[in-house]
Amino acid sequence: MDPGGFKWWIPTAPWRGRRWILAAVQAAASVVRRSERESRRYDAFYYLKAVWRDLTRSAVASLNRQNLKVLHGTSRKAIRQLCCPSRVRFVPKKKDMRPLVNLKAQSKDGLLNKCHLIIKTVRDENPEMFGSSVFDYNNVHQNLYHFLSSVRSHLKEKLKIYVVVADVSKAFDCISHDMVLKVVDDVLKCDNYVLRKCTKVVCNRSKNAIYRFDSNVSISNGNDVCDFSIQLSSSGGILVDQGKISRIRKKEIQRLLSEQVKCNIFKIGKNLYSQQVGIAQGSKLSPNLCSLYYGHLENSVLLKFLHDCKINSDEDVSAPKSLLMRFIDDFIFISFSKEDALSFFNRMRRGFVYYNCYMNESKYGFNFEVPNSENCCNRIYRGDDGFSFIPWSGLLINCETLEIQADYTRYLDILISSTITVKMQSSTKYLQRKLCHYMRPKCHPIFYDSMINSPGTVRLNIYQAFLLCAMKFHCYLRSMADVNISKLELLYIIKRTFRYMHSLIIRRIQDVELQYNVRPVLKLRRKETMWLGLSAYLRALQKKQSRYKDLLALLREEIGRYGHLDRDNDGLRYAVDDLHSSMFWKFKF
Repeated sequence: MDPGGFKWWIPTAPWRGRRWILAAVQAAASVVRRSERESRRYDAFYYLKAVWRDLTRSAVASLNRQNLKVLHGTSRKAIRQLCCPSRVRFVPKKKDMRPLVNLKAQSKDGLLNKCHLIIKTVRDENPEMFGSSVFDYNNVHQNLYHFLSSVRSHLKEKLKIYVVVADVSKAFDCISHDMVLKVVDDVLKCDNYVLRKCTKVVCNRSKNAIYRFDSNVSISNGNDVCDFSIQLSSSGGILVDQGKISRIRKKEIQRLLSEQVKCNIFKIGKNLYSQQVGIAQGSKLSPNLCSLYYGHLENSVLLKFLHDCKINSDEDVSAPKSLLMRFIDDFIFISFSKEDALSFFNRMRRGFVYYNCYMNESKYGFNFEVPNSENCCNRIYRGDDGFSFIPWSGLLINCETLEIQADYTRYLDILISSTITVKMQSSTKYLQRKLCHYMRPKCHPIFYDSMINSPGTVRLNIYQAFLLCAMKFHCYLRSMADVNISKLELLYIIKRTFRYMHSLIIRRIQDVELQYNVRPVLKLRRKETMWLGLSAYLRALQKKQSRYKDLLALLREEIGRYGHLDRDNDGLRYAVDDLHSSMFWKFKF
């Protein structure tokens, strides 16, 4: 059940025609509390204040038992003089409440930013200390590319692939303070660090030069001030050396990190609390500290366990027949050995007492029979085409081929209109900018690299991205105050989105090849992207054909100029087959 026995829900867009609801809400402000939901952050939910108090009281009591200690008397006065407590607010989840800490004031601290940059640089120079951590899709692409290159013969033989996904339960909240500080001490090898500041000059959409003063900082170990290296950025721009050099000692870093980890003071209501276990999620340091903590767990326990499993099973230890990756607290293990995959699953399920680390029973995923797994929720997705996928960190991983698709399953339980924000006074340029902005994360090379995906899957990824784009296009138009945009203008905006996506894919393929030691292969023509985009818009807007009669006619005329492009192209026919996109027909928009 949703938390709370009484709530009102009002979509944030469109607002037009709902003013009487807003007036009623304002009149009832004394008895209701407004909040978003974790899975629907653009919606506004209204709870009776009495219900909200019960929910937050229960959440605070749970935190008191596990993480927090209330401060009284002298300690409370001393804390208020030393630091400004961070405010906590609660966001409802399906079964409980998630506490969110506002650490914005701390994030502006210059010394804290320097610590963040130093740890980030150490991470880039010594990735092995972070275990199997990946920090973005570029790292995932790099790891998967090299793994698939090494096991290409196994894939050709169509050997069974075994995949296990596990998620750490309350990953940030269970971190041991002393352990994470000890791990950081081991990572910081130098006694002194020297930082040189650079300004990055880039052009914005208006072609005006803007300056980012904190975008690039290079680091020396303190022995040779002149020995700097500046990380290149794929986003373009000119780096200007500011000639500003600052020094920071290891002891200062240790002191600051100790304060950040051990001296977190939260204000909930009128009470002050000290965090006894875990680290706050709102700090920019937290993701790296969390990754470092679980990387130490892997290096100390998990990798040794997997190595011993190979030896005991008489496998070739040097053969890269398995892949382990972790995005902060989300593990994925891929292997051609069922025994190894089962051993990994059982080891993760037992947990790691020394690290206070246990898995979430409701967030496992595996594609094979596991004994005594009745209490585990197996998050496996099967489409109408019969293929099985395991969701992991926003990706759908094909259990048979390891091909990669974007995970759109989260849209099954929400309205598409609740995922967008709209200005009431919007223009065609605003609509075009919004659609292009949506396409940016869908243009990552991992979806279009022919070294990972088949021609059909590459084109299916484009088709599905445009299907959702078309649904959002409808939601934007329906929400805009000025809907008197000509159909030719709308067609221009749609086609501009197709061209933008194709160009961005090409640029990002080139960036990945330069920076991540992979050689992706793009076998996609611009006219195929245009044809797939037109097909997607036609398919999606047919559900609203009474509204888009004239626009649909223009789209059919436009796609007719490409002829029967799919007649001799198996990849295009595969992409537009409704069976492969069955989840999309269940979306509500």
